[in-house]
Amino acid sequence: MGWLWSSKTPADTASPSTSPTTQPTPPSIPQSTEFKTATTSDRDFQAAFPHLAPTSSTSSTTTTASTPQSSSSSSPSSSTTTTTTTETSSSDDDYPTTMSCRAAFDSAFYCASLGGHFNDIYRYGELRSCSEHWADWRFCMGLKTRTKADKEALIRERYRMKEEKLRSGPNSERVWERRERGERYFGAFKPPA
Repeated sequence: MGWLWSSKTPADTASPSTSPTTQPTPPSIPQSTEFKTATTSDRDFQAAFPHLAPTSSTSSTTTTASTPQSSSSSSPSSSTTTTTTTETSSSDDDYPTTMSCRAAFDSAFYCASLGGHFNDIYRYGELRSCSEHWADWRFCMGLKTRTKADKEALIRERYRMKEEKLRSGPNSERVWERRERGERYFGAFKPPA
């Protein structure tokens, strides 16, 4: 054999062949295997990062269908509770309904590892607490005994609370709003007086 399957060695080119030679083709991967691998990796990615998963029409239909059932099954004591439930059910579609315990554990373990500490120092200049990552993992493990509807509701509520906590603290949106009101022209290239 030569460099490639189809190339011939110098001995083969010198002697004439009496039988027609068939060139062996390199093995090819079936397309079904590639498709399975792609869907499996997509599924793993969506399990690890549910907030980045694209929403399909079937999943939004099932979440929309399950939300009214939970609000109708609960007996509200007042009309304010009913309006709050309907307001949150429309915005609850934005939050994921699944949580990967493996991804939560991996995230917490990485946070506590040497690489996670290096990342904290490089990005933030200090070590950050990993307690929120471990709390996510404990929360996920506590969901193992719950029913599917309860899991979805609790996971939505967890992500909603995390987002509220982030929005209540300082963020770049507030910084930009403050700068807009207080900006003045100082003259960048004028020498100080």
